[in-house]
Amino acid sequence: MLNFAVGIADGARIAMLKLMARKPKFFGLSDSSMTFENLDSLSALQIVDLVAQSVSMDSSCREAFYYLRRRVAELEETNEQAQEAIQKLNEAVDKLSSPANRLGTLLALPKKDTALVVQGGAEYYCPVDPRLAQETLLIGTRVLLNEAYAVVGDLGFDGSGPVVKILDILPENRLRVGQEGGLGSSVVIRSSALAKERLKPGLEVRLDPAARVALEVVNAPKAQHHLLETVPELPWEKIGGQAEAVQAVRDAVELPFLYADLFRKYRHSVPKGFLLHGPPGCGKTLLGKATAYNLTRKLKEMTGEERKEFFMHVKGPEILNMWVGESERQVRELFAQAREMAKEGYLPFIFIDEAESILGTRRAGRYASILNTLVPMFCAEMDGIESMREVVIILASNRADLIDPAILRPGRIDRKIKVNRPDREGCKEIYRIYITEDLPFAPELEQQFGGSKRELIEHIIEQVVAEQFSHRESNKFLEVTLRSGRREYLFRGDLVSGAIIASIVERAKELAIKRTIQEPSAVGLRLEDFLTALDLEYQENDIFPPTDITEDWLKLVDYDPENVVKISPVRLRTSQAARVV
Repeated sequence: MLNFAVGIADGARIAMLKLMARKPKFFGLSDSSMTFENLDSLSALQIVDLVAQSVSMDSSCREAFYYLRRRVAELEETNEQAQEAIQKLNEAVDKLSSPANRLGTLLALPKKDTALVVQGGAEYYCPVDPRLAQETLLIGTRVLLNEAYAVVGDLGFDGSGPVVKILDILPENRLRVGQEGGLGSSVVIRSSALAKERLKPGLEVRLDPAARVALEVVNAPKAQHHLLETVPELPWEKIGGQAEAVQAVRDAVELPFLYADLFRKYRHSVPKGFLLHGPPGCGKTLLGKATAYNLTRKLKEMTGEERKEFFMHVKGPEILNMWVGESERQVRELFAQAREMAKEGYLPFIFIDEAESILGTRRAGRYASILNTLVPMFCAEMDGIESMREVVIILASNRADLIDPAILRPGRIDRKIKVNRPDREGCKEIYRIYITEDLPFAPELEQQFGGSKRELIEHIIEQVVAEQFSHRESNKFLEVTLRSGRREYLFRGDLVSGAIIASIVERAKELAIKRTIQEPSAVGLRLEDFLTALDLEYQENDIFPPTDITEDWLKLVDYDPENVVKISPVRLRTSQAARVV
């Protein structure tokens, strides 16, 4: 125990022994130079060690001094821990009771250690804390302001704020921004992040919460939504049964680009756009996509002009919006984006499917219709296009009679191209596109034609087309009643379309797959698969408008409405339906 105590106080003991050697009367305080202030400078543990030196080694109270020293050491250690805890608590209380820092937006750094900050709508010249590196502060960032309005922290750029459109680019890194039509416009400055950006009118930017600084460019999602990133490869050879429509489209679109010199020589005005109209499922949308692909390819082949297509596929009902002015805004953005892409070297196409839904005939009435403002907006945008070299506009509709005449007049939509139903030879062309030699056919069918898949395919196509165009009783599809009382019948072949043919081929493949699953040895397509698919397809498509308006029926089937008073589907008798199934 003695050795342990001596070891603990070894350093202090040596120091006190030296002191006693110099001042032997220290403990009696007889030396006038010794005062209580000298003792106050020592800790309790040091005083105990000092007193311990005056106790002889063989004294009976020596051990009590060792115990006292240990207790004093424990108390001093506890006291130190308590002081540290009290200090931390005081710091926490100081932080909680200190005033909150304000948030401001940095507008400029006019001079060293001084910042121009906007806070709460007011501007302040604020000193900058020397501990902050002034060169790291960026225009537009959020800064912390203490109670003395000194900049004491940098929080970076804010992630929220109002979104506005750039109306004009001003000198000295300023922008005029506002909403559509210039309403509520204001002037803001660029942030450091946009200082070297190439901005242009029409872009949308996000402002800081104080609406004083443009922080970042925000992409407009509406215009990008209609863009097809890659136009599918659709050479004209992939479109069957529409030779007249394909030639009309090529004459209207390709010739002004490929022979621009001749058009200028003859002073022939280039059409601005054209309309594809006809019954549903006959390839209007396919023709629109093929136009974009083939025109750019032909330009490169004949003139060496390298222009990439920019195809914007707009489905008419997508434009309609319940909010006032929103549909018109989308039309403006559509044309604005097309013009911008034309300036950048692209060849923009605006293809509007189901055009009658947004460009329908305007009607007067007690309640205003959205078409009363949407159609004039579309007309105004088309009038701003000089020629098809700037933007190619393609409208597609199976009810062209419902489109407003102001849209279809010459000078806007100059070409109206009818997409008819394919005839017998046209159907064969379409079947050849979908029935290819790489499909698996039944082995017995291949043996019948000596392994020649080309002859096999031609045989299947001839049989299916003959069945589809036959005028037998079970092929009657619609009954037309004329004013004279005479009745005419429309057969399946009269109502054929490319979409129906594609569906027939897919149904035949499905039947072959099911048969192979049930009987693995019965692999490959058979002629019976196509004939069964033909019957099933027309049975399921025996669906017509739930209306007795004859005009709607006639437009759907593309039939001449003269002297027609009624049209209705032909229902198969029970025995006939059973045979078909």
